[in-house]
Amino acid sequence: MDASLEGLTLHVADVERSRDFYLRIPGAVLIDHRPGDFALLQIGGARLGLLTTRYLRGGGPGFHMEISTSSDAVDALYEQVRAAGIEPDGPPADRSWGERTLHVTAPDGNLIEFDSRGGGR
Repeated sequence: MDASLEGLTLHVADVERSRDFYLRIPGAVLIDHRPGDFALLQIGGARLGLLTTRYLRGGGPGFHMEISTSSDAVDALYEQVRAAGIEPDGPPADRSWGERTLHVTAPDGNLIEFDSRGGGR
């Protein structure tokens, strides 16, 4: 199972201020917004997530990488990364916004999120 890097998420102090800033990039389009919590922009072939710093893990950097795949593939990736010697932060989980996710912490504390993009199981 191959994964595809399709976006990055930045932790920001003010979601709306950051959303308005990044929407000034020619071609940027807002595709999701949860006021005060999260904004998702499409910029060309990639997505940029803006997530409030309330969700920033203590001591971690201010961004995480998002790697998208199909729903069933998140579960397969869980086994593949474990077999490759990478210990996930926990098993895959269904999220309230409709995606299935798996988190791994890189050596420098960066969060890597594998998500189903299409949602659910």
